[in-house]
Amino acid sequence: MPYYIDNDFSLQTTLKSLHILYIEDDASIRLTLTKVLHYFSNVVLAVDSAEEAMKIYDSFQPDIIICDINLPGINGIDLVKWIRNFDDKSQIFLLTAYTDKSYLLEAIKLSLVDYLTKPIDFTVLEKTLKNAARKVIQYKKVNVRFISGAIYCYQQRNITFHEKIYSLTAKEVKLLDHLIVNKSRMTSKEELQSTLWEDDMGSESAFKSLINKLRSKIGKESIENISGVGYRILLA
Repeated sequence: MPYYIDNDFSLQTTLKSLHILYIEDDASIRLTLTKVLHYFSNVVLAVDSAEEAMKIYDSFQPDIIICDINLPGINGIDLVKWIRNFDDKSQIFLLTAYTDKSYLLEAIKLSLVDYLTKPIDFTVLEKTLKNAARKVIQYKKVNVRFISGAIYCYQQRNITFHEKIYSLTAKEVKLLDHLIVNKSRMTSKEELQSTLWEDDMGSESAFKSLINKLRSKIGKESIENISGVGYRILLA
Protein backbone atom coordinates (compact mmCIF):
# COMPACT_ATOMS: atom_id res chain seq x y z
CA MET A 1 0.00 0.00 0.00
CA PRO A 2 1.38 3.48 -0.86
CA TYR A 3 3.03 5.42 1.93
CA TYR A 4 0.59 8.32 1.84
CA ILE A 5 -2.56 6.32 2.59
CA ASP A 6 -1.87 5.94 6.31
CA ASN A 7 0.39 8.90 6.92
CA ASP A 8 -1.39 11.25 9.33
CA PHE A 9 0.42 14.38 8.13
CA SER A 10 -0.42 13.50 4.53
CA LEU A 11 -4.11 13.16 5.34
CA GLN A 12 -4.12 16.44 7.27
CA THR A 13 -2.41 18.20 4.39
CA THR A 14 -4.81 16.73 1.84
CA LEU A 15 -7.84 17.71 3.93
CA LYS A 16 -6.62 21.31 4.11
CA SER A 17 -6.99 21.63 0.33
CA LEU A 18 -10.30 19.79 -0.06
CA HIS A 19 -13.68 21.51 -0.43
CA ILE A 20 -16.19 20.60 2.29
CA LEU A 21 -19.89 21.34 1.80
CA TYR A 22 -21.90 21.21 5.03
CA ILE A 23 -25.71 21.30 5.11
CA GLU A 24 -27.44 21.85 8.46
CA ASP A 25 -30.62 23.83 9.21
CA ASP A 26 -29.96 24.34 12.94
CA ALA A 27 -28.02 27.62 13.10
CA SER A 28 -26.23 26.97 16.41
CA ILE A 29 -25.11 23.46 15.40
CA ARG A 30 -24.06 24.74 11.98
CA LEU A 31 -21.94 27.54 13.50
CA THR A 32 -20.23 25.19 15.97
CA LEU A 33 -19.44 22.42 13.50
CA THR A 34 -18.32 24.89 10.82
CA LYS A 35 -15.66 26.19 13.22
CA VAL A 36 -14.49 22.62 13.82
CA LEU A 37 -14.41 21.85 10.09
CA HIS A 38 -12.22 24.90 9.45
CA TYR A 39 -9.61 23.22 11.65
CA PHE A 40 -9.41 20.43 9.06
CA SER A 41 -10.01 22.32 5.81
CA ASN A 42 -9.32 25.80 4.48
CA VAL A 43 -12.38 25.60 2.21
CA VAL A 44 -15.66 25.02 4.07
CA LEU A 45 -19.06 26.21 2.84
CA ALA A 46 -21.99 25.84 5.23
CA VAL A 47 -25.60 26.25 4.04
CA ASP A 48 -28.96 25.73 5.73
CA SER A 49 -30.92 23.79 3.11
CA ALA A 50 -30.67 21.22 0.35
CA GLU A 51 -32.07 23.77 -2.08
CA GLU A 52 -29.20 26.17 -1.34
CA ALA A 53 -26.68 23.33 -1.70
CA MET A 54 -28.09 22.50 -5.13
CA LYS A 55 -27.72 26.10 -6.30
CA ILE A 56 -24.03 26.34 -5.48
CA TYR A 57 -23.01 22.72 -6.13
CA ASP A 58 -21.45 23.14 -9.58
CA SER A 59 -19.49 26.28 -8.74
CA PHE A 60 -18.23 25.00 -5.37
CA GLN A 61 -17.28 21.48 -6.56
CA PRO A 62 -17.21 19.78 -3.14
CA ASP A 63 -14.92 16.87 -2.39
CA ILE A 64 -16.62 16.02 0.92
CA ILE A 65 -20.29 16.56 1.76
CA ILE A 66 -21.66 16.50 5.31
CA CYS A 67 -25.44 16.60 5.40
CA ASP A 68 -28.08 16.44 8.10
CA ILE A 69 -30.80 13.93 7.16
CA ASN A 70 -33.70 15.86 8.69
CA LEU A 71 -33.76 19.03 6.58
CA PRO A 72 -36.81 21.18 5.83
CA GLY A 73 -38.07 20.87 2.26
CA ILE A 74 -35.81 18.43 0.43
CA ASN A 75 -34.38 16.06 3.05
CA GLY A 76 -30.82 14.79 3.26
CA ILE A 77 -31.41 11.43 1.62
CA ASP A 78 -33.19 12.99 -1.36
CA LEU A 79 -30.33 15.49 -1.71
CA VAL A 80 -27.82 12.64 -1.81
CA LYS A 81 -29.93 10.87 -4.45
CA TRP A 82 -29.85 14.05 -6.53
CA ILE A 83 -26.07 14.30 -6.17
CA ARG A 84 -25.52 10.66 -7.08
CA ASN A 85 -27.33 11.16 -10.40
CA PHE A 86 -24.23 12.94 -11.73
CA ASP A 87 -21.51 12.72 -9.08
CA ASP A 88 -20.25 9.37 -7.82
CA LYS A 89 -16.90 10.69 -6.57
CA SER A 90 -17.76 13.15 -3.78
CA GLN A 91 -17.40 11.61 -0.35
CA ILE A 92 -20.68 11.94 1.54
CA PHE A 93 -21.68 11.24 5.10
CA LEU A 94 -24.92 12.00 6.88
CA LEU A 95 -25.62 13.41 10.31
CA THR A 96 -28.62 11.92 12.01
CA ALA A 97 -30.42 11.62 15.34
CA TYR A 98 -31.88 8.31 14.13
CA THR A 99 -30.37 5.02 15.25
CA ASP A 100 -32.88 2.74 13.47
CA LYS A 101 -30.73 0.64 11.15
CA SER A 102 -33.65 -0.10 8.82
CA TYR A 103 -34.22 3.64 8.33
CA LEU A 104 -30.56 4.10 7.38
CA LEU A 105 -30.47 1.17 4.96
CA GLU A 106 -31.61 3.37 2.07
CA ALA A 107 -28.90 5.92 2.90
CA ILE A 108 -26.15 3.28 2.99
CA LYS A 109 -27.05 2.21 -0.55
CA LEU A 110 -26.07 5.69 -1.76
CA SER A 111 -22.31 5.03 -1.48
CA LEU A 112 -21.77 6.98 1.70
CA VAL A 113 -18.50 7.17 3.58
CA ASP A 114 -20.43 6.78 6.83
CA TYR A 115 -23.17 8.28 8.94
CA LEU A 116 -22.66 10.03 12.28
CA THR A 117 -25.17 10.12 15.10
CA LYS A 118 -25.84 13.40 16.90
CA PRO A 119 -24.45 14.69 19.19
CA ILE A 120 -21.26 14.41 17.17
CA ASP A 121 -18.18 12.79 18.67
CA PHE A 122 -15.34 14.95 17.30
CA THR A 123 -12.85 12.08 17.47
CA VAL A 124 -15.15 10.05 15.25
CA LEU A 125 -15.62 13.09 12.98
CA GLU A 126 -11.86 13.40 12.52
CA LYS A 127 -11.53 9.71 11.69
CA THR A 128 -14.40 9.94 9.20
CA LEU A 129 -12.91 12.99 7.47
CA LYS A 130 -9.56 11.25 7.12
CA ASN A 131 -11.24 8.17 5.66
CA ALA A 132 -12.92 10.46 3.14
CA ALA A 133 -9.56 12.07 2.32
CA ARG A 134 -8.06 8.63 1.66
CA LYS A 135 -10.78 7.96 -0.90
CA VAL A 136 -10.39 11.37 -2.54
CA ILE A 137 -6.65 10.70 -2.96
CA GLN A 138 -7.48 7.51 -4.87
CA TYR A 139 -9.22 9.34 -7.69
CA LYS A 140 -8.29 13.00 -7.50
CA LYS A 141 -4.92 14.52 -8.21
CA VAL A 142 -4.30 17.01 -5.40
CA ASN A 143 -1.36 19.34 -5.99
CA VAL A 144 0.42 22.16 -4.16
CA ARG A 145 2.49 24.78 -5.98
CA PHE A 146 5.45 26.50 -4.30
CA ILE A 147 6.72 30.01 -5.02
CA SER A 148 9.58 28.52 -7.02
CA GLY A 149 7.06 27.02 -9.44
CA ALA A 150 7.70 23.47 -8.24
CA ILE A 151 4.55 21.32 -7.92
CA TYR A 152 3.99 18.70 -5.22
CA CYS A 153 1.65 15.87 -6.24
CA TYR A 154 0.05 14.18 -3.22
CA GLN A 155 -1.17 11.23 -5.23
CA GLN A 156 2.25 10.29 -6.61
CA ARG A 157 4.29 11.77 -3.76
CA ASN A 158 6.70 13.48 -6.13
CA ILE A 159 7.85 16.93 -7.22
CA THR A 160 7.74 18.37 -10.72
CA PHE A 161 10.27 21.19 -11.13
CA HIS A 162 11.91 22.59 -14.28
CA GLU A 163 10.28 19.81 -16.33
CA LYS A 164 11.89 17.12 -14.19
CA ILE A 165 10.16 14.74 -11.79
CA TYR A 166 11.78 14.06 -8.41
CA SER A 167 10.72 11.24 -6.11
CA LEU A 168 10.59 11.86 -2.35
CA THR A 169 11.85 9.71 0.49
CA ALA A 170 9.58 8.93 3.44
CA LYS A 171 11.46 11.47 5.59
CA GLU A 172 11.17 14.16 2.89
CA VAL A 173 7.41 13.53 2.63
CA LYS A 174 7.03 13.79 6.40
CA LEU A 175 9.04 17.03 6.53
CA LEU A 176 7.19 18.58 3.61
CA ASP A 177 3.76 17.61 4.91
CA HIS A 178 4.52 19.08 8.33
CA LEU A 179 5.69 22.35 6.80
CA ILE A 180 2.59 22.59 4.59
CA VAL A 181 0.18 21.84 7.46
CA ASN A 182 1.90 24.63 9.43
CA LYS A 183 2.41 26.97 6.48
CA SER A 184 1.05 30.00 8.35
CA ARG A 185 3.84 30.03 10.95
CA MET A 186 7.52 29.45 11.52
CA THR A 187 8.23 25.90 12.69
CA SER A 188 11.21 25.47 14.97
CA LYS A 189 14.08 23.12 14.15
CA GLU A 190 13.38 21.24 17.39
CA GLU A 191 9.73 20.67 16.44
CA LEU A 192 10.72 19.40 13.00
CA GLN A 193 13.40 17.12 14.39
CA SER A 194 10.95 15.71 16.95
CA THR A 195 8.41 15.06 14.18
CA LEU A 196 10.95 13.40 11.90
CA TRP A 197 12.80 11.24 14.40
CA GLU A 198 10.29 11.08 17.29
CA ASP A 199 12.19 9.95 20.42
CA ASP A 200 15.55 10.13 18.66
CA MET A 201 16.10 13.77 17.72
CA GLY A 202 18.54 12.89 14.95
CA SER A 203 21.87 14.55 14.36
CA GLU A 204 22.31 18.19 13.32
CA SER A 205 24.04 17.10 10.13
CA ALA A 206 21.22 14.65 9.24
CA PHE A 207 18.63 17.40 9.67
CA LYS A 208 20.56 19.94 7.58
CA SER A 209 21.14 17.32 4.90
CA LEU A 210 17.41 16.57 4.74
CA ILE A 211 16.50 20.26 4.46
CA ASN A 212 19.08 20.79 1.70
CA LYS A 213 17.92 17.75 -0.28
CA LEU A 214 14.30 18.89 -0.10
CA ARG A 215 15.29 22.43 -1.15
CA SER A 216 17.12 21.03 -4.15
CA LYS A 217 13.86 19.41 -5.29
CA ILE A 218 11.38 22.23 -4.61
CA GLY A 219 13.63 25.29 -4.96
CA LYS A 220 15.73 26.86 -2.22
CA GLU A 221 13.43 29.89 -2.00
CA SER A 222 10.42 27.68 -1.19
CA ILE A 223 11.67 27.02 2.36
CA GLU A 224 12.25 30.21 4.32
CA ASN A 225 14.68 30.00 7.24
CA ILE A 226 15.23 32.58 9.96
CA SER A 227 18.23 31.67 12.09
CA GLY A 228 17.24 30.87 15.66
CA VAL A 229 13.51 31.05 14.81
CA GLY A 230 12.66 28.25 12.40
CA TYR A 231 11.46 27.24 8.94
CA ARG A 232 8.38 28.04 6.88
CA ILE A 233 7.14 26.76 3.52
CA LEU A 234 6.20 29.41 0.93
CA LEU A 235 3.36 28.52 -1.42
CA ALA A 236 2.41 30.25 -4.66
